[in-house]
Amino acid sequence: MKTTVTLSALLGLAGLTSAHYTFDKLLVNDVKQGGDNTYIRKHTRGYMPTKGTEILEEDFRCNTNAQPAPQVMTVKPGDKIGFQQAFGANGIEHPGPTQVYMTAAKNGAKNEDGSGDWFKVAQSLICKAGNAESLRNYAWCSWKENNVNFVMPESVPDGEYLVRAEHIALHGAHAGQAEFYYACAQIKVEGSKATAAPSPTTKIPGVYAVKDKAINFSLWGSSTSYPEIPGIPVMAGGEIRGSADGKSGDKRVAAPGASDSSTKAAAPATNNNAAAPSNNNNNNNNNNAAPSGNNDNNKPAGNKGFGGETKAAAASANGPSCKSRRSKRFES
Repeated sequence: MKTTVTLSALLGLAGLTSAHYTFDKLLVNDVKQGGDNTYIRKHTRGYMPTKGTEILEEDFRCNTNAQPAPQVMTVKPGDKIGFQQAFGANGIEHPGPTQVYMTAAKNGAKNEDGSGDWFKVAQSLICKAGNAESLRNYAWCSWKENNVNFVMPESVPDGEYLVRAEHIALHGAHAGQAEFYYACAQIKVEGSKATAAPSPTTKIPGVYAVKDKAINFSLWGSSTSYPEIPGIPVMAGGEIRGSADGKSGDKRVAAPGASDSSTKAAAPATNNNAAAPSNNNNNNNNNNAAPSGNNDNNKPAGNKGFGGETKAAAASANGPSCKSRRSKRFES
């Protein structure tokens, strides 16, 4: 039995080694706005992930050598915002959660460097309850979706912001090799009635420690839930999609408010209110068994990504490809 589990884990890792991506297109209410990097800052990392101690570097804000985008997109509370994959990729096929952070741009989004305070506006977790095997793929809300999305809360005041969308791939997290895929958009919020600055806040880098339990979680044992949520709690009124164990289904609810960051995520059967994360923990006490052999340390060969050549393979050295599915609108 142990041999079978280990072999399954190794085969799973082998299939995930080339599924890399980034984000360069902005969606508003499921409609693409402008072209590539019109509103999302272009960076030089391509589709390769950030890993290990790289999460402590300043480039972890908006990715390597990210440059201001030419335009700022104006949205209103209630608009659905999406960060769509680049290079022809068409679906996330790594298991793991998504987060969206925002920081106020007092001198305009084009001039913001991200050194101020960030707050979490959204997160997605597990949308399908199942067995341990499902936690390695389709259980996650973001599985096979081609964008990280959220609904702009009523509780975000008017103003310009950097908005940072992130997906954390956990297939190598057991070996300290969680993969971070992220980018920043320049957005202006208009029509909000909120006046108070959102809280709690964090710094980026600083939102995660290298040894945090949430980013060292093993998918390769018997766990059917994800009890440690990355980063700070979602702001009051922000969006929580799914839950720690997926029993609530693919639902989106408004976060009730900040909670104690030392509390583990709840695994509710009838509601969606996952509790706050255990952040900056220095020990990984998850008892799931890790697979033997190599994890996802290798760069993809050529232009391979999500299982094949990309549509833009001839034009770009960075090109994954995959499937997508649209998500439901926010429900409160």
